[in-house]
Amino acid sequence: MQTFDFWNKLNLHRAKVIALVLLLSLPMAGMQAQSRKAGVTLHRLASDQKVFKYGFLLGIHNNSYGIKYSPRFDTPEYDQISSITATQNTGFDLGFMVNLRLADQLSIRIVPVKIGLYQSKVEYQHIDGSVEEQLIESTRIEPGVFLKYRSIRRNNTRMYLIAGISGSIRSGKEDLVTDDDRLEIRKVNMKFEVGIGLDNYFEFFKFSPEFRYARGLTNVMNSQDNFFHNALGRISTHNFTLYLHFSD
Repeated sequence: MQTFDFWNKLNLHRAKVIALVLLLSLPMAGMQAQSRKAGVTLHRLASDQKVFKYGFLLGIHNNSYGIKYSPRFDTPEYDQISSITATQNTGFDLGFMVNLRLADQLSIRIVPVKIGLYQSKVEYQHIDGSVEEQLIESTRIEPGVFLKYRSIRRNNTRMYLIAGISGSIRSGKEDLVTDDDRLEIRKVNMKFEVGIGLDNYFEFFKFSPEFRYARGLTNVMNSQDNFFHNALGRISTHNFTLYLHFSD
């Protein structure tokens, strides 16, 4: 009877025992997920514990304008214009960054200085097939603040998501209303940015390729009254950028 009673109690509590074993095994599974594989050397373990880290970035971007027509585009003034479009153009970025660690998987990235080289083109398509072009070239200073959330470390890599706000200030001349018949773009813009990247730990540095999209939040059209401006109600910026980050 005692033997039967023992096995009966074990059957009654078997589910609880299995659940307890599984629960105790979870921390071990997590430790194994973060531990290194046999033969893999973990680089820069102390780097993840630093409160401040510094680095620089290189980037290549594809930029274009988002164009919205004004009501004047439907007037006889523009009967000879079939469409107004913006082309996609390539530019380059160079900057300096500071990372502030908030937790193991959360940090703030501050970019106090980033220089962007931009070239933009707007095409006015005539109904006879001819095209008038407006070329806008600028060098812009683009500081920003971003929140970075990364996965747990897998050997020498970590995936991450990043999002934030950046400014864009054209170097050189101020916004001036002139008599020149051309398209003028404002000196200052604000952008919302979101992206995804991968931290790669090497022996002497960390290398992080990142793909990011940035959308302008403001209308960058200057206040002009001429043929190239009056057909447009709003111009916003769109950037797709591949960044290469190098940090300690």
